[in-house]
Amino acid sequence: MPSEHYLFVTGRLAEPALRRMLPDLAECFDFQYSVAVMPITIAALMTTKWVADRLEVPEATTRILLPGHCRGDCEILEARTGCRVERGPGDLHDLPRYFREKNCPAAVGEDYRLRLAAVIKEASRYSRPLIHQQAESLLHDGADVVALSHEDREPWPAAKGIIQSLVAAGHRVWVRSPLPDVQKAAITAGADYVEPFCLETAELWKRHKSVAVVTPDLPGTWAGVDDKILWLKRHKVPWILQICVTPVGMGLAPSIFQLYEAAAKWEDAELSVDLCPLLIHSRADSAPMLLLMLGLAEELGYRFVLTTQSVNTARTSVRECDWIRRLTFAARRYGISIRNLDYQLAMLRDPQPADHREFIDDLAARLSDPSPRVFVSGRELRVLGFGQDIRGDDAYDVFEQLLEAAAAAKRSVDARTAFYLGYEMAKAGIAGLLGKSYSQDEALHWGMYTVQEPTRPERRQRRLARKKAVQPCDET
Repeated sequence: MPSEHYLFVTGRLAEPALRRMLPDLAECFDFQYSVAVMPITIAALMTTKWVADRLEVPEATTRILLPGHCRGDCEILEARTGCRVERGPGDLHDLPRYFREKNCPAAVGEDYRLRLAAVIKEASRYSRPLIHQQAESLLHDGADVVALSHEDREPWPAAKGIIQSLVAAGHRVWVRSPLPDVQKAAITAGADYVEPFCLETAELWKRHKSVAVVTPDLPGTWAGVDDKILWLKRHKVPWILQICVTPVGMGLAPSIFQLYEAAAKWEDAELSVDLCPLLIHSRADSAPMLLLMLGLAEELGYRFVLTTQSVNTARTSVRECDWIRRLTFAARRYGISIRNLDYQLAMLRDPQPADHREFIDDLAARLSDPSPRVFVSGRELRVLGFGQDIRGDDAYDVFEQLLEAAAAAKRSVDARTAFYLGYEMAKAGIAGLLGKSYSQDEALHWGMYTVQEPTRPERRQRRLARKKAVQPCDET
């Protein structure tokens, strides 16, 4: 016997599509249901107070599911009905995903294993205030450690003061430099990690607490690694071993193989993977690469990942890494595919773009309101308005047909409406091109970078507030 009885609240336009979906959903997710059709055409215009004044709740109801765009406090409705009230998705075609996520015992949470070091490239070129500003931003985005990279052979006399100020501010600091003077400044200033460890300057580490970052003398080999680790163990100096992932065409496959070798050879060591060269030399968005590399690091038991935002295609890599490390940790913990956990990394294309064809056909047959409604069907734009069903793949042509339909219906399209429709059709055109879902008056889904748009009532309130603010005060 199903434990839940859902009351789905909807408007007249969405009722047929909702009723077609519910039998399969109820069977799949084991619930009973009723449907409450409110006396309104568009469900998104409802408020919880308005619903509470009109809703009749069947006795068996245990939960009430409102449309996602229903505004207002759910507690108002809960107090009136005595039932739990939830908001569903903004688009009813997302109901299957809503119930999948609701019934999934696993979730991406706050737990993770990988620690992030965000590298500020060519740090010696920046002033102390600017480095502090960058450090604060990187830490806010999710970095655990701020890494200062100084890889040229020029002196950096300001290094010690900058590192001391970062340490004093409570930040964990990683310093990368081949210069003994910079390494000495970093170690004596209290840097947490210093790279690379060299036997020539080994005495520095014996007197201080910095962690030595061990790297091969020759990239792609293990040259010098065993000798360095032996010395560090003998002198009880803390250390981590770092592998650098080389760019495509320059030894990517061997460097990935090295990640496996290191994990197998030094099982008890803390391991770090440096992704900076891969990101800098790949003119591609960072998120897909980071997903694969952090997934690999998570499964191999690595503890550190170095990333950088020094190139535009990786300008948000710290935020991406912070989310991906939680995602990969949850996938490994629960032993499930990330497909069943989250879709925040689906930025360019949606995982399952909705096909509204049947819904649009049904709506076109029943719609009496002349206000234009914009849809995407495959790669085709469809606009229902002024008694016409207009289709096409060119927004300009569709808009011209819409103006002709308005003229035939003796209706005018003012400047504000024209701009609004142009904006919506531009979004719809992008959605059709990229295979994304589109819902009128909603932001396109860009994964973790989606910026929600103000609702039409919110825009109206802003407009009224702006007009009120510029009105001159009455003279007394």
